[in-house]
Amino acid sequence: MTADQIRLSIKELVAEVTEREPDEVRDDARLKEDLGVDSLLAMELMLLIDKQFSIEIPEEEFDKLLTVDDAVPVVQRYLAESALARGA
Repeated sequence: MTADQIRLSIKELVAEVTEREPDEVRDDARLKEDLGVDSLLAMELMLLIDKQFSIEIPEEEFDKLLTVDDAVPVVQRYLAESALARGA
């Protein structure tokens, strides 16, 4: 999965939890300040990302993500670790 595909999926999930259209979610928009993602929405978003990509990002690490762009390399890393664990 490419970084652009991951970014698009994350933007769609952010749009879903914030009740926006995906094209309204900028890559550099701050989740809390710009998009209004509070702690409850952040938990929902984390669970949706985990489910979408079949990974498990620890809550402490997820809390450090400020933007969609911040999430892309983290998801990529967990996807790679998951593939290694499965022997792919």
